[in-house]
Amino acid sequence: MPPAPACEGIGTLSDRLGNPVTPGPGVGLRSLDVLAPLEGNPAKVVWTSELGGKQVDWALRSGAGNAHVLWALRRVEGGWCVLGTFLSADPVVAPMTMADRALAPGAALALVRFESVPDERTKVTTRFVALATDGDRLWFALEGRGGHQLIANQARFRTQGSTVFMDVPMPSKATAVLKFDGARFVQLN
Repeated sequence: MPPAPACEGIGTLSDRLGNPVTPGPGVGLRSLDVLAPLEGNPAKVVWTSELGGKQVDWALRSGAGNAHVLWALRRVEGGWCVLGTFLSADPVVAPMTMADRALAPGAALALVRFESVPDERTKVTTRFVALATDGDRLWFALEGRGGHQLIANQARFRTQGSTVFMDVPMPSKATAVLKFDGARFVQLN
């Protein structure tokens, strides 16, 4: 069998987002079969984004316990290079899903949704994590009081021209709007 693809400079600037999982950033893969846990629940590509000729496959594995993982994988000759991973540090009590996705200039954005234990203050169980890639690395695209996750009942991306917004309906019937500035979602004034 040929060796795994060389991934020099791909994924090396990424952190393992959330809890560490293998294979991690910078690792070359010949097959997506290595993303299957012992119980045989393989990861499935849920979206393929293209950024300046770089194809990124977003592979999601949802299963029992700590089997909920998202990998951002850049296609290269002979396979894929891991750009980054996300595994929730909070317990996941329902399947993790890709709730939304969007392309912004120079970045592909994924909104990951999962259910966890109720938030102490709001009692809301739904969490959203926004991830971004430029085709070379993966990073958190949202920071707030909940760390890198948004605790809310709903959230979605909205594109206006080349600008991507995140709309978050609030209990007060208002909607909080965040704008992607090329690196992160920031609150509009």
